[in-house]
Amino acid sequence: MLLQLVRRHLVPILCLIGISAPFIGMLLIDLFYYSTICGWILGFCCFVISYIIVSKRPDEEDSATTSTNKPIYKAIK
Repeated sequence: MLLQLVRRHLVPILCLIGISAPFIGMLLIDLFYYSTICGWILGFCCFVISYIIVSKRPDEEDSATTSTNKPIYKAIK
């Protein structure tokens, strides 16, 4: 149940992490000098992963139309 919730909302979660990662990195600059750069890299990776997920995921309306019982017409020679 929790896995389905995370799977359904994975792209918005990744986008929120991608937006907040550079700011969290800026807050941690006293702890680690390169934390801002790591935050920007992590944010960029989150956006790239979410783009890949969205581009590979089938569209909802395409899957809904293909699942219906529509007749397939073949070309007649």
